[in-house]
Amino acid sequence: MPNLNTLTVYLGSSGNARPVFQDAALRLGTMIGRSRRRLVYGGMDAGLMGLIATHALKAGGEVTGVIPQKLKDSERILQNLSETVLVGDLWERKRRMFDMADAVIALPGGFGTLDEALEILYWAHLGLHNKPLVLVNVEGYWTPIIEFLRKQKDFKPEFLIAADAPEDIIPRLEAWDAPTAPVSPAKDFPHFEAEISRATDEPIILAKSSVETAYLGACALGLKQLGKHKRAIGFLNKGKQFDELLRWIQKAAEEKFITPKCLQLFSMAEDEKRLNELLSAQLPVAIDLHADKWGARR
Repeated sequence: MPNLNTLTVYLGSSGNARPVFQDAALRLGTMIGRSRRRLVYGGMDAGLMGLIATHALKAGGEVTGVIPQKLKDSERILQNLSETVLVGDLWERKRRMFDMADAVIALPGGFGTLDEALEILYWAHLGLHNKPLVLVNVEGYWTPIIEFLRKQKDFKPEFLIAADAPEDIIPRLEAWDAPTAPVSPAKDFPHFEAEISRATDEPIILAKSSVETAYLGACALGLKQLGKHKRAIGFLNKGKQFDELLRWIQKAAEEKFITPKCLQLFSMAEDEKRLNELLSAQLPVAIDLHADKWGARR
């Protein structure tokens, strides 16, 4: 892969992640800066996001932060970035970050990071791009997701690179053979934000596992965490088809990339009757991102 000048990195904004994850963000930021590449990330000062950007700048790199001006995270913009791009909403942020990227990297993170990673793979399945996604699998953080993906019929494994450490990323990208299939000229990439956030009480039910439905579920969970909708979310786990996804959610909570309250944002059951009962009983969940997730300012 000859052109690796701009790397878009998705990663967690939680200020409570263990030092091993903080160290991975620090090392990756330093590597990007020392190699004089440009880092594109979500613009925040919180959690791993603040660490990667700060250390990329310290090491001499250029850093572009892309952040929605209408969302709460606009209150936590990291100062002194090389470039700050304010956009209208989460979807515009994700599309802008994707368009700027030569390659996309996902360090450990929460629902937002999972949403962004699965979106890249969903678009790859549709033939909309030829960009790789690197999952940086620090201490096996992404292993349940990788196992889930390998079972899905709409997963194209040639677009996924798994790296155990930041130092593995550039060599793996340089050795990556881009798929030769032609890319669709479509200008509009499919996404789910508008459908999820529409004014309705209709529950969001994921009935059959796939990259597409996992992407829909991750997007719905991320938006509900932000208070962008109040719809019940349910996974119909027939044949334990979503087990690996549930394992990852539990791991994300254990590692504090999502808050314990996030486990109340959805229901999962193996039969429809039980799932409908759980969906009817779902209660609103209020998450204070400043207090529960982001932590102190950098």
